[in-house]
Amino acid sequence: MTGALMGHVALLDRHVPFFSGSLRTFLRRESDRRRCANSPYAWLFQPYMGEETIALACHIDQSGVFSVAAVPFSPQAIKTSAAYVMTLLPAKEITRQGSLTSPQRQHRLQHAPQGVKRVDEASLSELVAHIGNRPLLGWGLPRQLEVLNRALNHHLGFALPNAQVDLGLLCQREWRRRQPFIDPPVSLCHAAARWRIPLSPFSGVLDQATASALLYQRLQRLAD
Repeated sequence: MTGALMGHVALLDRHVPFFSGSLRTFLRRESDRRRCANSPYAWLFQPYMGEETIALACHIDQSGVFSVAAVPFSPQAIKTSAAYVMTLLPAKEITRQGSLTSPQRQHRLQHAPQGVKRVDEASLSELVAHIGNRPLLGWGLPRQLEVLNRALNHHLGFALPNAQVDLGLLCQREWRRRQPFIDPPVSLCHAAARWRIPLSPFSGVLDQATASALLYQRLQRLAD
């Protein structure tokens, strides 16, 4: 195991309390793992032994149009060139003429996805293949994953089994340790401003995922 990988693993170990998890979650993952043991998705339930993490950002509007960005990063680099950015549409949002509805146009303008696809087995399989079994990182991650996991359960029969780090809880702990008399940041944009990471309040999911990775790297350096 390389020194960089050992350092990354050690950092994740220190942040174990911020991995989302409960007995119910553990039992659900075990049930999903057994059910998928002989499926093409079995490898997703295997432990990840590399040094990369996926920074995830999701946005859903009232119509159910869902944009997601997944950015791989390591302790040394943020790989935006390998990012997955997609807008996924529920079946009711697919128009007969194939023209974009107002919510779809808004998502394309704000999030600049690589494409727009229907939420179905094919599009979700593509997404989970990109994420793989790497740990997930995001601000308020359980809330962000709620809609995605509901779609995955419906179409693929399982929720994402990946280890998950809630960046919001991690930032709040670090802030309280360093500034105990000042309220901690309550949003990704707020935290980015405090740690001097550029992020517009009107940013798209790719910018949010990239800022999450940058913020985590900043916390990693502070913890060294």
